[in-house]
Amino acid sequence: MSTMLTSNKNRGGLLLKDPDIPVWAYGFVIYIASLFFSGYYVFVANHCLQIPLVYWLNDHSIYPNDPFAATLPYYASMLWRVVAWLARLISLKPLLFILFLLERAFVLYAAAGLASTIAPKSKLAPVAAMILFALIPKPILGNGTIVQIYFEQTGMSIPFILLAMAAFYKNRQYLWAIWLALAFNMNSLYGAHAVVYFGAVMMVYPLYRREWKKWLAAIGLFVVVASPAIFYTAQAFIRESSDSDLWIIANQVRSLHHLFPLFWDKRVFLKFFTLLFIVIAVIWQKKGEQKQLYKIGIVWAGVSVLWLLYAFIGTAVFESPSMVIMQPARATDFWYAFAGITLISLCAIDLEKGVQLRRFLTIILLACIFFWNPVILPYILIGLIFLLWEPLWKYVLLEGSPKRLSLVLVTIFFFLSLNTARDRVLSGGGGYVFVPPDRQVTELGDWAKESTKKDAVFLVNPGTMWGNFRLLSKRPVYVTWKDGSALLWDRSYTDIWIERLQDLGYDITRGRDMRSNRDEKLDDVYNSLTDDFIVDMKLKYKLDYWVVELDHQSSYPVVYKTGKFKVLEIR
Repeated sequence: MSTMLTSNKNRGGLLLKDPDIPVWAYGFVIYIASLFFSGYYVFVANHCLQIPLVYWLNDHSIYPNDPFAATLPYYASMLWRVVAWLARLISLKPLLFILFLLERAFVLYAAAGLASTIAPKSKLAPVAAMILFALIPKPILGNGTIVQIYFEQTGMSIPFILLAMAAFYKNRQYLWAIWLALAFNMNSLYGAHAVVYFGAVMMVYPLYRREWKKWLAAIGLFVVVASPAIFYTAQAFIRESSDSDLWIIANQVRSLHHLFPLFWDKRVFLKFFTLLFIVIAVIWQKKGEQKQLYKIGIVWAGVSVLWLLYAFIGTAVFESPSMVIMQPARATDFWYAFAGITLISLCAIDLEKGVQLRRFLTIILLACIFFWNPVILPYILIGLIFLLWEPLWKYVLLEGSPKRLSLVLVTIFFFLSLNTARDRVLSGGGGYVFVPPDRQVTELGDWAKESTKKDAVFLVNPGTMWGNFRLLSKRPVYVTWKDGSALLWDRSYTDIWIERLQDLGYDITRGRDMRSNRDEKLDDVYNSLTDDFIVDMKLKYKLDYWVVELDHQSSYPVVYKTGKFKVLEIR
């Protein structure tokens, strides 16, 4: 096989050249392409929760008479406290973009670093690992986060966790403690998940037990560095709901996708256990060559299963908010990150050894990269054509040459990213890189910010579209669906959130039935509100403005219009 490759290279011709391109050069191309692939989203999704915290930290007088704002001090991530400080020096929008660029570069660097730790002599492994993470892998269980399309704390914690894995593998105790503590400060939930994974290996694996004094000192360092997030997390944890059963019901409607595995699509469990079996089989087969990787991998596979079991027990047996709030199924994100990079690294090692079955190994490598993102499954079929059609396999892929595989993978990802960005533009979903929030909501938010008093309370449709109105307007909002996320860090908010939705006519206490077609139900409830109803609501909640569709009938004066919406002043 190696003789054939050598003879192929010596024949000349553009396709048969096998350039030795450095990993950093590939990394730069992957980084740029990843921005086109994912786009950059701003003031979306969980920004609805985090940016108001930034505003509040810099101005405690903002959001008066807004009970959601009262939960913000208990949001445990230290990241947003740093962002709030930086926002005093740099305008928030460019700051978030700069931080996003750094986050994306950091996670690609960390993925490559862990791959290089597992396969230190490989150039293919770090390249393939970077492409895996640039493709925005989707976690299988718990709707978690590995790489994000906007700047936020979970996406920022993952590279620190990857670096902690690499330091742990190399037995570098103090570096491990620092990386893990920084991850904990970014997101204490994912940090706590990681602590359990690392702790399990320390207890089981003699290599780590023998050096217990060094690890004990490192744990002390971790506690010191992570202490700010530990303090805020403890503060949040003790804020309990007045009714635990009500909290469970509310989250079965609001956060079923994170917390309650009993009600998830059963196919995701099949996918999870298939991956688990494959990883265990591969590292078992490699246990002679990769003893440390084998022992760590087996323990972490077991821990991931125990976290999933914990999720079932906490929600289906004990129905305990203190257990459920750990979001245990999302702890499997740690396992996915490790599993994906491990499989890629082991395939790369064998390919670079020049072993037999190169075509099979190349198929496995491609599957490891593309397994995580179902959107691009059609491209796997294109890849199989390259592998099965002999001329392409022989002259384009050079029969599985690692250098050529790196070049082809990066080239495919680059053009795939450009095509994805083009589709986003043509569909009206945003620009080639920048994806702004909804134009109408943004315009209404800008008007409210410039034309109303700081304490003016807005009633908006609580559905998904209006979740970011609070951050765009810097004004108190009566209630939104997204506000229910606060139940995960301030359980005492449960009664308030439920009551406000009930007063609009949307009764969370009816249970999971209220989750199906949620936005349609919220639209129906909201669009049926009348002036007489608003009179009573104003007396109870001191509402000042009411945002409705243009054709909504009301005697209240219109003070602003944009697109399909108008703002009514409640007098």
